[in-house]
Amino acid sequence: MTRLAVLNDIHGNLPALDAVIADMAHYAPDAVVVAGDLINLGPFSTEVLERAFALDWAVIRGNHEFYLLNHNTPRAPEHWRHYTTPAWLRRTIPVHLQRRVAALPDTLTLVYPDAPPLRVVHGYPDTHWDGMYPGTPDEDVLAHYQGVEEEAVICGHIHLTQERHLRQNGSTWQIMNAGALGVPLNGRPGEAPYMILDGDAHGWQATYLHAAYDMAPLLDALESETYREAHGSYAALYTEEFRTARLRVWPFNQWRARRYPGQPPTQAMTDEFLALGEGIWDYTHRDFWINRD
Repeated sequence: MTRLAVLNDIHGNLPALDAVIADMAHYAPDAVVVAGDLINLGPFSTEVLERAFALDWAVIRGNHEFYLLNHNTPRAPEHWRHYTTPAWLRRTIPVHLQRRVAALPDTLTLVYPDAPPLRVVHGYPDTHWDGMYPGTPDEDVLAHYQGVEEEAVICGHIHLTQERHLRQNGSTWQIMNAGALGVPLNGRPGEAPYMILDGDAHGWQATYLHAAYDMAPLLDALESETYREAHGSYAALYTEEFRTARLRVWPFNQWRARRYPGQPPTQAMTDEFLALGEGIWDYTHRDFWINRD
């Protein structure tokens, strides 16, 4: 049997990562796999990269690695002009680590002698920028899996723990998302999700776990003047996502598009939005209402 620890969407949350490293040691995995988005949003992107590279984990890029790599290049789309994080990543992550990120693969196929091949992607097999939600219809998911030969797939991007089994034209897929280690959006702050994956000739069996961690060092760094200055009107939204384990940036953008169409974000808008309290649910994707009660 081969045993893997699977992590994804760490997003610069070093205290959560260190808690998972300590917890997963009890399960003695043969290897650790990271399905993208090690960096961004959280204040410890450099330290997270250093951990992953020093421990020689199998790592792929997610979409947030491309905020670093595509910043200030012709590849950066026009709508990034209001984003604060790409320039911040480029400025704060040492160049030698940026070059390591540049050399990471976008997908991996893991082949073990005692278990079926396992595909590692970030979102869908054909894009980093979209992924499977709990409510995504099967036919929409299957559209992204045409030509994928591996029957077991690890993914991330959507910050919710999920597993789905699909079949089409004689092909089958087991799709597994461990949940976002660094920014879970399940209403359970201070708990870092990850997955232990056991494989043998019969296939892969997922065990979904979480490691509790002290959020104080994370929140202190998020409240720092340096972080607030770097991220402006979005700093409080990022902080609230970590603090509450609830979606805040996406609902803010939905709300802003309705109330202030065509206007760039401001701190006054952020304050007005957060003051909505329970009204934020009116702008929140229904798949993220998990554990609302």
